[in-house]
Amino acid sequence: MKKYGWKWTFLDLRIVLLIVNLVSSEKCPEPKKYGYPPKKGCQKASDPNKLPHTRLQTWFTRQMFETLFPHANHGYGSHPCFPYSFEAFVIASRYFPEFGSGRSPKKILGYSISDLQKRDVAAFFAHVIQETGETRLELFNSTLSDEEAADCFYRGGFYHWYEGGPESKFFPTDRESGKKARRDMKRAGETCNEDGRYCNELVENKFWYPCNEWNLTADDGNNTIYKGCYFGRGPLQLSWNYNYGQFQHFLKINKIKVDLLNNPNLLITKMDPPLAMLASLWFYMTPQPPKPSMHDIIMGDWRPSTKNRRAGYEGSVFGPTSLVINNECDGEADEEPGPAGENRRIKAFKWFCNQLGAKPGADRTLSCKGMIDGFGIIQHKLSWQPDWANMWKEHPCDCAPAPYPGALPYYDPKFYPERFTQQNDRNRLRCVYSMYANPDMFRINKDNSPCIKHQVKIKLNKDGL
Repeated sequence: MKKYGWKWTFLDLRIVLLIVNLVSSEKCPEPKKYGYPPKKGCQKASDPNKLPHTRLQTWFTRQMFETLFPHANHGYGSHPCFPYSFEAFVIASRYFPEFGSGRSPKKILGYSISDLQKRDVAAFFAHVIQETGETRLELFNSTLSDEEAADCFYRGGFYHWYEGGPESKFFPTDRESGKKARRDMKRAGETCNEDGRYCNELVENKFWYPCNEWNLTADDGNNTIYKGCYFGRGPLQLSWNYNYGQFQHFLKINKIKVDLLNNPNLLITKMDPPLAMLASLWFYMTPQPPKPSMHDIIMGDWRPSTKNRRAGYEGSVFGPTSLVINNECDGEADEEPGPAGENRRIKAFKWFCNQLGAKPGADRTLSCKGMIDGFGIIQHKLSWQPDWANMWKEHPCDCAPAPYPGALPYYDPKFYPERFTQQNDRNRLRCVYSMYANPDMFRINKDNSPCIKHQVKIKLNKDGL
């Protein structure tokens, strides 16, 4: 203890958090459980690449994860054989060593490095609460005090695996009973009805991220069942074939070969590495031009417009992350827990900041409601497209950055961190590959684009070289 008071360390934080949460957990009602508990000898989360620990593990512990999320995995709690566990969380974090342990490239007014790291983790958890939280509204109409009810409510994260929960409307009904019976929840997402397909077949997506077209129709012509089901899965509900396909590419360049486009439910079942947690961290950490990543916004490493800066949206702010994840800018409600959407994200962020010993920031910038401009207001190049200005030349075709979105992102060095600008060469080569593999996608032929007659001298594929 110093002369002028306590200096809190990460050890102090861990001890206090553990004691507070153990006391709180005794007051929370037991969760409703779905499916079956893990079986003896089940496959545990592991990392085939055996990546090293990051600084996150120097301050965030197993006890913290398990006391913050006691009702994870449909009520069974954290378990290494289930998609959500401390093991899965730290393995996923190793693929993004900046998460919870990074440093901003510039000094962020009002926050220490430790503050930013805690805010980073708090922001991820806050979005998890909204996307896959237990959402027990009845807690606020019980014998619990308002503070106790809120404490139990925000400790309900990592509960659901699938969009719509264990009884999702996307699951096929049992053909005999016509109901969604208790089942092995890991296999529950293997098939879906038509509403759960989430298959975008625009021409670029159909080439890069083709959907599994397998289906089975009942004898009566109704109840068609599909395997190409890209509805939301995982903590942040990865959705749509193009997101599954982009994540699959990320895995491929990290030496993990998995066919998510043909078997999207592997996102839940594959544990080496644990894809559910890894996919959500990938989504949280990765920019989608013109959107910065949620992580970079929290770390203050993003480029707001002049009007947004004048409105207070610069540096490390939480509000714009809600615009990134789901275009929600309705603000925070007065009541607890209030409506779903940005309101819950804000309240959860404040709760987790309190738990982790971080400052949530000014109330106004906790919402994106006060933002003047969207992310795309500052013009810059967003995707790789055929280099139309030079397609007439008698040499191999090439690609160039374009000012509109596309399947292959271009990361402008003025807007995005180096770890992403390093991907530009690979994405350019992927774009070149697509022109030769499917010229009709761009309406290219030998008459309007003579360059297509000249083959490139290196061997390319969908992943680049």
